[in-house]
Formats: sequence, structure tokens, C-alpha cells
Amino acid sequence: MNVLLYRPNVDLRSGTGQLMQMQAAGLRAGGVRVRVGCTRGGIGFFLRTGIGTRYLSVAGAGRYARKPGWLVVDNSMLVPDAQVVFVHNLVTEANELLQDEELLPHVADEARFFAALREDALLVANSRLVAAALGRRFALPAERIVVHHPGIRSARFAPERRQQLRGQARRRLGIPDDAPVAGFITSGDLYKRGLDLFVDCARRLLEERPALHFLVVGSKRWPAHLGGSDLLAAGRLHHVPKNLHPELWMSALDLFLYPARFEEFGMVVLEAMALGIPVVTSRRVGAAECLPPAYDGLLCPGPDPVALAETASRVLADPMLAARLAADGSSAARDCSDERYARETAETILACPPAGR
Repeated sequence: MNVLLYRPNVDLRSGTGQLMQMQAAGLRAGGVRVRVGCTRGGIGFFLRTGIGTRYLSVAGAGRYARKPGWLVVDNSMLVPDAQVVFVHNLVTEANELLQDEELLPHVADEARFFAALREDALLVANSRLVAAALGRRFALPAERIVVHHPGIRSARFAPERRQQLRGQARRRLGIPDDAPVAGFITSGDLYKRGLDLFVDCARRLLEERPALHFLVVGSKRWPAHLGGSDLLAAGRLHHVPKNLHPELWMSALDLFLYPARFEEFGMVVLEAMALGIPVVTSRRVGAAECLPPAYDGLLCPGPDPVALAETASRVLADPMLAARLAADGSSAARDCSDERYARETAETILACPPAGR
């Protein structure tokens, strides 16, 4: 069997690019010939992974889905002839909560894609949150949808790494070793991920805990329209642009606060858990499904700044609770490794017949 993994732009700095690398690793471990199809990023992807790439348009990828002996795995929701489709983002569901007119063309694109999707295609959702939305929004039967929570790069995200990097990160930020720090890290849309809600939480927490510092990692420069510039000027809010070393900056944290309005999964939540950092988030984040039972009663229904700030304050005020969340979260994250994701997604992909059978 030959497998083509497709996405127009492959970028190992993105979560989807990393997951495609894991998919390829699992397939190659099973002796399968794998190629990555794309129109951008192919050379860099090959140089960093050794996985062969081909310049292919969406139409070209569709032709491979009809080529005998080939199975196409679409990681972009653009190839309706693909035998397997990984759903990493679902704009239709997100826009119900964001109500952003700029998203409407993407909502229309998703409607066209699912209308044209082959009837026997298997959909791989990255959370039960997304799986339920697929069934509700597009009337897809449950038997055509499987859920695989994304895996994280276990060697980079582990409690030992946090211990090694914590002092370095705080020195570079100018934060005292004994100061409590709550943080927010994302590589994507700051409004969708709730940066303004994070700033709101920060203001509420500072009223009760004036020693707190806050760290935001993401975007090239601080988006002043989302608030917080005064906190930056006062040295209570620290900003680091998006970069290739989130584990370094995350290691400075005592609490990871993620008030996303909607997040299909959110690998940063899993990465924080793996480093041994307590997490405060809501049920609108797919990765919340991976939180262990120690979080029962702490998961907010939605991204309400009042509830999130109250929960964050509770965790910061109780060292024993924080330690239990950190230990249990780190243990749970070990079950969401890159090796596990590679193995399980390969098994799912290979259960689908290639073209010509």
C-alpha cells in the first residue's frame, strides 16, 4: 500500500504539521510507503524529517485517491475524494461562538466540502467535542467518525524539562524565582483563544494576588486592541513572540490559564500538563477531555473570566491541590504521547482500503 498525506502548506511549527509527521512515522514503522503532498513547505519538511514530499495541488491529491494502490489522507479538509480526512479545525462550529463575518466564507467552504465528500470516507476528529459537532452540523453518522486525541512530543514536554528550564526562563523574563506566574501560550488566533479574556482574568487576579506575574507567548507583537498594555508597562504582564521553543517559556509558569472561546483540541493544554503545570480551562476546549479525575469540579463550563479567575485563585492558594493537579496531569499526559498517536492513527488509516479494492 502507498499512502499520501496531504496538506497544501506543511509547516512543522504548526500543530498539524507535527501531527502529520507523527502519522508518517507510524505508517513507516508498519512498512508502508509514505509521501507528503503539498504546494508549500515541502523542501523544509523533507530536510527536517527525511519524509519524501511531492508538489501537488488539491486536484492532484484527488487523482491519487483514484490511483490503484494509493490511499489519500487529507489533513486540510480540501480533498473530498480522500479515503481518510483528519479534522483539525471546524470553522462552522467555532463561528457559532465567535460570530465573525470574516469566517463566513470558510463556513461555506466546509459546507461544500462535506456535501462533496465521498460516502465511505472515514473522518478522524481530534476530540469528542469535534466529533459531536461533525454529526450535529453535517448529519454524519457516528460510525464514520473516530476520535484520536493528538499526541505531544514527549521528549520536549516532561516534568524534568520544566525543572531544567524554569530558572533560565525566569531570568530571561526578569521574573523573580519566588513570584507566582500564570501564563497563556498559543500559536494561533488570539481572539479565538481568548487573549482578551486572559487579560480580564489577570486584572481580577491581581486585585486579590498583587504578587502575581503573567506571561503571554504568541503573535509577533502585542495586539494592543485586546487590552493589557498598561499591565505590560507596569511589568506585570510579559510578552514573548511566537517561537519554536514553547517548552522554555511554559516552564516559567505555576499555572496555565487557557480561556479559549472555542478550541477543537489545544495541544498547549496537553503540553502544560506534561510539564507538570496545573491547568485552568473550560469544556469548550477539546483537550479538557484529557484532564484526569483530579480536575473534577475545576473545569469551567465556558470561558467566563469570573469563573476562570476564581478557579485560578483557588489553585494558586492551595499548594497541595496544585501539586496533585500537576502530578496527575503529567501522568495522564504520558498516555497522549507522539508514539501512541503515531501507532493508533496508523492503525486507523491502514484499516481503510486503498483505491482499486
